[in-house]
Amino acid sequence: MNQFFRKLRLKWFVTRNTLKYTSDYLDQLYKIYLNHNKVIHFRNGYPVYSLSTPALYSKPGANFFARQFYKSITNKSSPNLMSFAVTDNCNADCQHCSFFAGIDKIKKEILTLSQSRKLIRDAQELGVSVINFTGGEPLMREDLPEIISSVNKDLSTTILFTNGWFLGERVNELKKAGLDSIFVSIDSASPEKHNVFRGLENLFDKAIEGLEKAIKNGFSTGISCCLTPETFKEGEFEKIVELGKKIGVHEILFYDAMPTGRYHDRKDLIVNSETKQASWTDEMIQSAKAYNENISYPGILVYPYTTSYRSIGCACGVSYFYVTPYGDICPCDFNHVIFGNILETPLYQIWDKIASMNDFKSVSWGECKLKDPKWQDKKTVSNEFCVFTE
Repeated sequence: MNQFFRKLRLKWFVTRNTLKYTSDYLDQLYKIYLNHNKVIHFRNGYPVYSLSTPALYSKPGANFFARQFYKSITNKSSPNLMSFAVTDNCNADCQHCSFFAGIDKIKKEILTLSQSRKLIRDAQELGVSVINFTGGEPLMREDLPEIISSVNKDLSTTILFTNGWFLGERVNELKKAGLDSIFVSIDSASPEKHNVFRGLENLFDKAIEGLEKAIKNGFSTGISCCLTPETFKEGEFEKIVELGKKIGVHEILFYDAMPTGRYHDRKDLIVNSETKQASWTDEMIQSAKAYNENISYPGILVYPYTTSYRSIGCACGVSYFYVTPYGDICPCDFNHVIFGNILETPLYQIWDKIASMNDFKSVSWGECKLKDPKWQDKKTVSNEFCVFTE
């Protein structure tokens, strides 16, 4: 009888405390990953903490957590995020572009619609629960809605990264295709500075117009901003945050400029070899805290925070990969070492090759590998597109 009452008491305790404990667990989980734990949007009734993660309690969210459990059983890393550059075409001429500086040498046909659909199926079978659509400028691809429609929405959330020029006129197509989230690139709160930086007159106004239409259509929306040490010093971080709040976006994603692509020769972007940290990015991380504690502001996600020891670290090739418009597989958007092509080798075999290498068996803490001095001479890291050689 004593044992019976103990079990009954335990069941009562679990019933009474599970909800609060689950809430505390989730708060701590998102706090570690994002540097905040506030819900930034409710999309289709589901709470969204970040555009870069599936909505909580959604089916893609369940897939994400199930895959984490699966990893612990297999003791094998599997990707949860894929960035797919759907086109090499672009109407802008960005000063910091990480794509065109090296890809100009490559003359290939981009993946067809059927090849793109197969890539997505194969990626979802590998466990991908977050799919980023990038470019070039992805909205310059006419059949982008058909590509997005091919995603099994029970398994993955979908995000578009765009400069915003064509967003206003195509937002309804994207909604019908089932797209979840949209990041629009804005690198300065000054229209003139942004247009010059992106090499396209009137781009700022078109980007804002597109964002406003996306918000009205129920998308989770965000500003994606790339800062350099100079623009951070000029106060662009705070100005972009205030701009995002004024527009009503849900999240602002700040990237620190990478020594890749057209910034290939920016040696000042490589971190100090002793501290393994750039002081200005650390200052940016600290600056985000006050905004993230204020519910009236969008969520602020600072990329160097996520790649640091505070969060998940640099997960390049560990939990995500990048696909060029031609089907080449790289560890991430900025690390341009090509480990295979899906038209020649099944995706799972290319991923197995990457995941089996010592350099990708675990995340690295401190900075993005491209900015960490100890990774500069490795064959698995490159700021130019090149095929991996043993």
